[in-house]
Amino acid sequence: MSIPPVFPSTYSIPPATFYNIQGIATWLNNNPTYKQYFTSFGPFNLYSNTNLVSYEGYTNYNVQNVPLAPNVVTLSQTQRMIYTEQIETFQRVYAYNSNAYVSSLTGTAPIYYRFQNYQEHMKYKASVSLINKLYPFAIMANGKNTNGSTLGWIVPFPL
Repeated sequence: MSIPPVFPSTYSIPPATFYNIQGIATWLNNNPTYKQYFTSFGPFNLYSNTNLVSYEGYTNYNVQNVPLAPNVVTLSQTQRMIYTEQIETFQRVYAYNSNAYVSSLTGTAPIYYRFQNYQEHMKYKASVSLINKLYPFAIMANGKNTNGSTLGWIVPFPL
């Protein structure tokens, strides 16, 4: 097996810092060439309103120009503190497991993160729930562009 290409290439592994409170919508707004993979899936469905536009000469619909609204817009200070803690927990476990996965590609058996106690494991499960709302993993792995190419970003371990 070979080591995956550097993110955000096809079949690459997003780094732990990719996962933050702003979610994938903000990342896509900053990297619009990747919006093509999210056009007809899940929360974005960027083509859903094209049939409503029927005036003469409208032929330049460009998915890259469609701004996406983030899933989290307004938070109280307490919510922000809780979400920040959850994201930090996810990033810590994700970084550890991602490194274990990449090491396993060179022939080493992966040793994934082991939780210190039940409470830490439950905090991680809560963080996965938040991350699932901010980052649609199925789309990141299976979303196709108009040419049929798959983005194929890898989540290197089961969530």
